[in-house]
Amino acid sequence: MDKHTANPIGISGDAADHVVDARQRARTVLSGESHIGAIDDWRRSIISARDALILIWLTWVGLHGFGDPAFTGWMLVAMSVGLALLIGISTARSTQAQVSYFTAELHRERAEIRDDPDHEREEVVALYAAKGFQEPLLTQVVDVLCADDDRLLKVMMEEELGLSLFHVNHPLFVGLWNAGAALAAGLLLALPVALSQTNFAHTWMPAAGTATVGVLSVISARATGRSMFEFFAVGVIMAIVTGGVVYSLAQWFSQMTIAV
Repeated sequence: MDKHTANPIGISGDAADHVVDARQRARTVLSGESHIGAIDDWRRSIISARDALILIWLTWVGLHGFGDPAFTGWMLVAMSVGLALLIGISTARSTQAQVSYFTAELHRERAEIRDDPDHEREEVVALYAAKGFQEPLLTQVVDVLCADDDRLLKVMMEEELGLSLFHVNHPLFVGLWNAGAALAAGLLLALPVALSQTNFAHTWMPAAGTATVGVLSVISARATGRSMFEFFAVGVIMAIVTGGVVYSLAQWFSQMTIAV
């Protein structure tokens, strides 16, 4: 498929080629480490907490399937810390990748506006003609947009690359609050198990896990406008399905080990 065939906005020529190339760069980068979306938003920490909760649950279910070894509780604590570090580093790195990409594209577009303003004007004409603007309004709109470099830069970032210019939190802060949320959720399940008798975990893990998912669902609903029941159902179903698979495999592997 050539560039003109892949052109999503129905324009042709050098301007169209440049737009297609720019949007392809955006898709390539944003489908990588920064694919999570608004990774720098604090609301992402709700997902981090839920994921950590489910992973600690799965670890316990697996150890339970192997007969509840004596080190189960402290193993869960160690896993909670490790998972928190992993989630914190991952979200910080994703945010850093997003920031680096936005910065590079800003510099690229600013240089193009400075060095080749006529070509940038052609691109704006092509973009707004594709939106249905016709003469004489098309020329008037293009004149207004191209009269100010900062305005033109914003237009090209949003219209050409499909990227919105917005404040991005520092990657360190993003990593810290995601790590903190994951650690709190993980230790909420793990510490009581480590400090109690083995049988306590059989009641605590499903009860505390379900209650915590419920609390996270309420927070998510208030912060995002999503349905609390949707978030709760997704979390519980994921925990039940994956937990069932892990427990079944652990039991099977345990029986194989005994047989051998």
